[in-house]
Amino acid sequence: MTDAPAGSPEEPVRPPRPSRRADLLAIVFVVIAVGLAGWALRGQLPDVLGAVGRIDWWRAVLALVCVVAGLLATAEVWKHCLAALGSKVTSDAARQIFFPAQVGKYLPGSIWPFLAQMRFAREHGVPGGLALLAGSVFLVVHAVTSVLVGALLLISQPDLVNRFGWAGVCVPLALVLLHPKVVNLLARKLAGRSGVEPPVLRWSHLVRPLAWMLPAWLGYGAAGYLLADPFTDSVLQLAVVCTGAFALGWIVGLVVFIAPAGVGAREAVLILALTPLLGVAAATTVSVILRVAHTLADMLLALRYGLVRARRNRRHGQPVPSA
Repeated sequence: MTDAPAGSPEEPVRPPRPSRRADLLAIVFVVIAVGLAGWALRGQLPDVLGAVGRIDWWRAVLALVCVVAGLLATAEVWKHCLAALGSKVTSDAARQIFFPAQVGKYLPGSIWPFLAQMRFAREHGVPGGLALLAGSVFLVVHAVTSVLVGALLLISQPDLVNRFGWAGVCVPLALVLLHPKVVNLLARKLAGRSGVEPPVLRWSHLVRPLAWMLPAWLGYGAAGYLLADPFTDSVLQLAVVCTGAFALGWIVGLVVFIAPAGVGAREAVLILALTPLLGVAAATTVSVILRVAHTLADMLLALRYGLVRARRNRRHGQPVPSA
């Protein structure tokens, strides 16, 4: 069941337009990032391969489970962002919209998940413009919480505080950005011509999206901890560093928008943050396996809920449009 806001037209909505120049820049960025990483690690390849052998298979499987749990939590974040804007869907419906659309983030350019969300949301009676706006609110909530969680990295690593103490300014700024009026303004800017007039967001609207980000970051941090644990005896510090480093890597990957799904940028932050505890070879191994786990989890969830969506549409006699 959906509750579309009164007076909200289904269309017209002008969706974002792909940019071939941005696509080309994204491809070039990934090629250069991979090339530079390979060149920098050319002398440590045996150590990297040795580090892979120290990670038990069950750790990799559990890390994948933790990543899946974190991603399921983010689908709840998107669902409650949509509900805050006046349109409610079930958790299953939100996953059918969210996860198949998320595969678009691996394509060059950053607009594909938004375009797919708009298209899939219509199948559940949600106006495309409202889905675009919900995706923008989701992005703001994700970004602001990533800065706050990333601050854990600075707290746990005194050396990083000395080198990057200026980054602490971002924490109070992130707290300011959490104000509903600011979130609403940023979301409208990101969504552009969304075609809908959302309600005024209040703190009560943001409590649930913010709360669901907690298990998301914890899931991602636990995945990193499981992979990094064989290389150090530091338990609590490692858990904090893995969680904070991933959150910081996520926001850096978002800022470096030409990197599809933050490829290269996120790994660079993880390696930088984990090297003091694990060494370069182990930090590189952990960051690469984490990337594989997140990609595999994205694909599995997209396949799972894409098939559910296809069966639903066939049952209702609807066509099954692709993204």
